[in-house]
Amino acid sequence: MKYLKYDGYNIPENLVILTGGGTDDWEEISNYHVEMYRKYAPINHDDFVLEVGSGVGRDAIQLTKILSPKGRYVGFDIIKPSIDWCKQNITKKHKNFTFHYYDIKSQIHNSEGTLSTLDIKLPAKDSSVDRIFLHSVFTHMFEKDIAHYLKEFRRVLKPGSLVIASFFVIDEKALKTLSESPNKAMRHPLAFKHKLSRNCYINDKDYPEGAVGYTPQKIKKMLLSAGLGIHGQHVHRGAWSGIKDASNGQDIIVLEKTSSVEAMAQYLQPLKFTGR
Repeated sequence: MKYLKYDGYNIPENLVILTGGGTDDWEEISNYHVEMYRKYAPINHDDFVLEVGSGVGRDAIQLTKILSPKGRYVGFDIIKPSIDWCKQNITKKHKNFTFHYYDIKSQIHNSEGTLSTLDIKLPAKDSSVDRIFLHSVFTHMFEKDIAHYLKEFRRVLKPGSLVIASFFVIDEKALKTLSESPNKAMRHPLAFKHKLSRNCYINDKDYPEGAVGYTPQKIKKMLLSAGLGIHGQHVHRGAWSGIKDASNGQDIIVLEKTSSVEAMAQYLQPLKFTGR
């Protein structure tokens, strides 16, 4: 078996690939995520951080340098070997970093899974979490599953806490750019030519969970139903569609726990796209 030697760890290369990217850009992606957190949702040393889709610990390893022993990190994933590795290696060094495996069925990573997303309760008490991070998770999920996670986010978030989530936001600008100049620089170029519904697009009819995108209106409606809002009403545009000067790969949205009145007020306001 081949290993990636990184920051004192020997990480199996097959698990690196399953986490996303490869050994050549592991550190680059890791540093990029940390910079994203600093920019959009700064982490305090004693925060409770929850990561959905923690993989083989790419972000967790970085966060061991940010969180103090009074802080806490919980990650979970549907790839059991990745979670087992994290328990045996990261938790062994940092007892305040814990990892959970959920046997959720997934077309991509766990086709024999025995659970549905709807069966899952996040491993955190009500109003206990300061930050939630998830990269390339909602980009592979359908509405009912996203809606379940969003409601769970509202349950576990403290007031004033934030979520960083990546999406494929399918608006007219993105579709126009895709049709004119598909982004061939992407590892897996996207087209989103297939509509599952009025507000949901998929990239491949035979592999629908491979990439799933939603219109801004659908995303706002899901958030409203969950009692969440978009921090600053900003969508930080990603480069996935070929849009120039984007600051991210996928589209990044920072979510916040809001009152029903605030959620409705945000729902009625247009989104502000940055990084075009």
